[in-house]
Amino acid sequence: MADTTESSTDTAEPPDDPPDDPTDDPTDDPTDGDESSGSLTFVPLGYDLIGCECDPFAQDCPDGEKCVAYASTGGHWDANKCVPVTGSQAAGEPCTYGGPFEATDDCDADSACWAVLESQGAWAGSCHSFCGGTYDDSICSPGTACLIANEGSVTVCAPSCDPLIQDCGEGLGCYWATQDFVCTMTLTVGLAGDPCGRFDQCAAGLACLASEVLPNCEGDSCCSPFCDLAQGDGPCEDLPGTACSPMFEEGAGPPGPGVWDTGVCTLP
Repeated sequence: MADTTESSTDTAEPPDDPPDDPTDDPTDDPTDGDESSGSLTFVPLGYDLIGCECDPFAQDCPDGEKCVAYASTGGHWDANKCVPVTGSQAAGEPCTYGGPFEATDDCDADSACWAVLESQGAWAGSCHSFCGGTYDDSICSPGTACLIANEGSVTVCAPSCDPLIQDCGEGLGCYWATQDFVCTMTLTVGLAGDPCGRFDQCAAGLACLASEVLPNCEGDSCCSPFCDLAQGDGPCEDLPGTACSPMFEEGAGPPGPGVWDTGVCTLP
């Protein structure tokens, strides 16, 4: 099988305009993925916590507060801080969001606003439960999986999904996130063959793979289409020189929808 790669307090004035790409993280260099997954090598998510005043797994903030991810410099989410619990929206319910720097929301104490999209200066998303357990052994309820991203500052239970049908909502994509395919934001729209540094820098329906498994990739990693092993190489026509290859060794994938038919376009 081909080798592939996988793509978490100081105060300052919030930015006047929403950041162009809060999940863009130029420090995430592609390295080998989780060998235990039996998957291709994806751009890694990275757990190098920087400048965090709280632990998102331990939820060790004072009473009446919760530990959430925020953009410490007004760019991408890269650290954690305690914010007041001001709402009662539960996991799965819609939420309003104060933006990546403020990171306040109207979710309850057990969840945070994620899968957020900005429109005319206002941010909205849905409440996502915090992951339980630890970075190495996370816990989420059935139908969700722990999305760990942005230096480990983002740790929320995101809905599982099928990458072949991209069954997430508007503005979201179904991406591989270490343990399962989950729905999260698509904030930059890299096309097949475009360089990428993270999974969400590729359009929905594409994965961010290491350059060694792709033809003519000009970066360390590039976007490549998901494909259905049962349907042949059709999607791979968007990336000439590739063929549909299994994402997982037999028996190694997660017990989610569409797993055994899921492939990605790589060098034959």
